[in-house]
Amino acid sequence: MTEEFSDPGKQRARDFLEGVKQAIASPATRYDGWVLVKRSDTVDCIAELGLTLDDVRDAILGLSVADYCEGPLHDRDMPGDLWVFGKVIEGREIYIKLKLAKVGPAKRVRVVSFHFPKEPLCYPNRPQERKKGGV
Repeated sequence: MTEEFSDPGKQRARDFLEGVKQAIASPATRYDGWVLVKRSDTVDCIAELGLTLDDVRDAILGLSVADYCEGPLHDRDMPGDLWVFGKVIEGREIYIKLKLAKVGPAKRVRVVSFHFPKEPLCYPNRPQERKKGGV
């Protein structure tokens, strides 16, 4: 077994991301498998970077285990877990909080947060950047 697959935390993050990507990619239309929670910091970040919903969708589909920051975290508002990732977009670090929720028989991704981080992010699967944060 390689080191990459021997770490249960990495495997859980990988499994979560596979579920996210399947939910987003499988519906008949581009936006059926996910929903963006339109909080002001999210809307402001997307506008400042000049992103479209397709750009946000592509950023989420491009997430990897190396982008993992923390999770699963308890969601105090709804049943299920939250996962936090970070990604550099247009030269800026973005805080991305996701939830994979069941909607009837299907799964839907809730993009709970997509904004500039309030503090530097930690990437435990990037040993050289564990304490660094930011870009």
